[in-house]
Amino acid sequence: MVKFEELKGCTLLKGFTEEELRLLADHFDFVEFEKGELLFDEFDPPNCFYLVKEGRVGLFRSDNFGRWTKVAAVYGGAPLGECAFFLNSPHSLRAVAETPVKAFRIDRSSFEALKEENPSLLIKFLEAVLSVLSERLKSEDRKFSELCGFFSVPGGGRWKK
Repeated sequence: MVKFEELKGCTLLKGFTEEELRLLADHFDFVEFEKGELLFDEFDPPNCFYLVKEGRVGLFRSDNFGRWTKVAAVYGGAPLGECAFFLNSPHSLRAVAETPVKAFRIDRSSFEALKEENPSLLIKFLEAVLSVLSERLKSEDRKFSELCGFFSVPGGGRWKK
C-alpha cells in the first residue's frame, strides 16, 4: 500500500481528487528498480502492471537470433505492462530500467478488489489508462501511414496512397 500523497506526483492521476487518490492508494504498492534491473521479461505471466512515477523503462523485443532491439521507452506516469495484464497473456516485450525507476504496482488481486469495492473509481482509472493507450495507438498509426506512403487529403480526411 502507498501513501496517497505519493500518487499525487503521478501524471496519469492528475485529474483525481484527494479522496480518489486515498482509495486508489490502498490497492497499489510502491516499487523501485535500479538501472539495468528487469521489471518483466518476454513471455513472463502478467501478474501485475505499473505506473512509472520517475525514471525511464526501455522496452525490448528479441529476434530469431537472440538479439534485443529497443522498440520504445515508458516514463512520466505512464502505465507499463498493462496490455499483457488486461489481455491476460504473456508479456511480448522485455522491460528494463534505463535509469533508477520509482513506480506504483497493482497486482491482479488488488485490481479485482478495487473492481468490487469501487467500480466507478476503477472506471475513471481505466479511462485514464485508455487515454494513454489511445495516444500510443494513434502515434503508431501515424508512423505506419508514413512508412507506407499514405497521406491525408485536406478537407476530406481520407487516406490516399
